[in-house]
Amino acid sequence: MFGRFITQLLYITCLSAAHPIVIDGLWDDWQEVPVAVTDPEGDYNYDDWAELKITNDDEFIFFKISLHSEETLLQDWNNFFLYIDADRDSLTGHPFRGLGAELTWHFGYRMGQYFEQDGIIDLWQNDITLRQAPTVTSTEFEIAIARDSFVLSDPDSIAVIFSSFYDTGDYMPDNWEGIIYHMDTTVVGPVVPISLEKTGTRLVTYNTHYTGILEPDRQPYFERILQALEPDIIALQEHSEWNEIGDIISSWFPEDTWYQGYTFRDLVVLSKYPIINQANLINSERTMCALLQTDDPINPYLLILNSHFSCCDNDDDRQEQVDELVQVLREWRLNDNGPFDLPEGTPMFHVGDFNFVGYREQIETVTAGDIQDEATYGIDFPLDWDGTAITDLFSRHTHKRMAYTWRSDGSSFNPGKLDYVLYTNSNLSILKHFVLNTLVMPDSVLNEWELEAEDTNEASDHLPRIVDFMVTDLGISGELDLPQQYILSHPYPNPFNPQVMIPITLVRKAHIQLRIYDIHGRLVISLADDVLPAGKKLFSWDGSQNPSGVYIVRCQAGHIMQTEKIILLK
Repeated sequence: MFGRFITQLLYITCLSAAHPIVIDGLWDDWQEVPVAVTDPEGDYNYDDWAELKITNDDEFIFFKISLHSEETLLQDWNNFFLYIDADRDSLTGHPFRGLGAELTWHFGYRMGQYFEQDGIIDLWQNDITLRQAPTVTSTEFEIAIARDSFVLSDPDSIAVIFSSFYDTGDYMPDNWEGIIYHMDTTVVGPVVPISLEKTGTRLVTYNTHYTGILEPDRQPYFERILQALEPDIIALQEHSEWNEIGDIISSWFPEDTWYQGYTFRDLVVLSKYPIINQANLINSERTMCALLQTDDPINPYLLILNSHFSCCDNDDDRQEQVDELVQVLREWRLNDNGPFDLPEGTPMFHVGDFNFVGYREQIETVTAGDIQDEATYGIDFPLDWDGTAITDLFSRHTHKRMAYTWRSDGSSFNPGKLDYVLYTNSNLSILKHFVLNTLVMPDSVLNEWELEAEDTNEASDHLPRIVDFMVTDLGISGELDLPQQYILSHPYPNPFNPQVMIPITLVRKAHIQLRIYDIHGRLVISLADDVLPAGKKLFSWDGSQNPSGVYIVRCQAGHIMQTEKIILLK
């Protein structure tokens, strides 16, 4: 037993790893990171640590912490402390359990201290380039601190202790002198960039900060941003005046026709597609919707929900707003009790500045339809047409392993994901999605798209979210009377490896185009492009030379098109 203890101690004090971590509140990229500390359950009655992982890349030191106890909020509501001894000298810095910590950080107070030879310097998040996720309550969090911040000065190794309540709480690790982490010199390398080039129909959602686009001194930033993005649909939040917005957007795209909806509180939708209906959806006027008529002959309608829920510590208000929204959608869908007729199966996006900086339950409500106050707002209701949860899209910056959508360097609050894109996965496929942050884009890319480095930083404290999509399922019923030339049946097996069978039934002779695209909208293979006789046809595709992933089967006869998703799993 003594031998096992020595082995564990050696492991703890010699930890080193390098990994490409994305600060987005997802955990798949942490799977390969070794556990640095496992803390026993029940050794503290309140905030009880469970596990710590540490790694680094070329720019950041990363920590992943988890709790045995109930969920909490990392940027508030806690007494979590982080101590980092950056020079590994217990005689310098703040003395704590055998460490001489140059950096102490209090997550709940959103502030810290730097202990140097000449005194103590108070710190805010921007001083150490602190990045963390998620911004809502959880039992696990990921944290990044810049290696080259003046507090750390890019050390070769550090000693670390997490405490859940200063010097009387739970510690991770429990032993004195903390855990020693050696910086891994393995070059992780830059993130794979996401091109701004548009594939499919493009939706941009953007909190433009107060009067935003209407302000002459900020207009050049927004003009460059939107012209580079070339959106088809724009959902804007946080304006006080809207009379001129349609004319301004139209002037930036003189060759396009733009349709502007009404302003609901501080929300508006602009579109290259006609807006045939629109309405406020909840009493607080913090969610509006617009029904667009697209040029897709199969699914001619698209519903855009645009929200700006209550800010900051107004958790009760936000929960009431999202509960009411689910109630409205339930009554609209089940009982046709809505602001206008909604064709069944209409593809839907729900976007906007959701201000989710408190309880995680608000995300559960707007995705899974999990109403918290059922006594007032009734039973839960799944929001996708197939009876499942609507999908929450996690996007990262085009040239950075970060996913925050709001940032204010002068604030005590660290950057976070406040802006959301939700969509009905049953009838929409996402071809590309990203967050635009011009501050991290190389000059060559900025020049290519006629952008400037400060554009997104000067335009707003929020970053635009961009999603390219295509409709992938015949879901509309009602007004369209389409000729039934063929039926594309469900491919099988699905998922498949390596061969998938694709059945088609032709009602009469028709010219058929059967093609397979990857999830980015790139053509993979054409299986048929010919006039075929009536009857049942069976096509096959061997994906052995292609990578695992989601592919789109598209079958077209004249102006009629059907699509199916297939998944290649190797």
